[in-house]
Amino acid sequence: MAEENWVMLEEPEPTEQEKTFAEAHKKATERIRQSEERVLTVIRAHLGAEQALNALMKAGRRRRKNRTFSGKWWVAKGLLVKEMTEELWEVLKVGNELRNAIAHAEKPGLIEAKIVELRRAFIAANTPQQKKYIEAMTETQMIAMAFSHASSHMTVAADRLERRG
Repeated sequence: MAEENWVMLEEPEPTEQEKTFAEAHKKATERIRQSEERVLTVIRAHLGAEQALNALMKAGRRRRKNRTFSGKWWVAKGLLVKEMTEELWEVLKVGNELRNAIAHAEKPGLIEAKIVELRRAFIAANTPQQKKYIEAMTETQMIAMAFSHASSHMTVAADRLERRG
């Protein structure tokens, strides 16, 4: 049997173009990950808020079927529950506008503006002492907490209305 000689080839150094494409791919992958995280956070948080809105409307004996989130918002706001301030209603309104901008593939600039607007509304719905904590939150944390904060107030209002009968 003949002795075989194998020659191992070294990987060639990537070209500048290959390095550029690799970096672009890395950045695109990160943008996609961030976008997916944003979409999931907004949709999940919005769904939770809509469930709280439905509970409030049910407790207030208002029709909720065949209404959009915005329609439910108007009806529930008309219940004039003490647990919901104007600032909390604004958080829900802006949060819904953000959800709509994402769902209807609006321009990225509009989505970014709605995120800034939501943070402002969330800060306005809280105490001055909480402002620094809200400002320090990541986008994902802030979106989830803004919807959750308003939802918890609606849940308390719904519970009170249910007990009152």
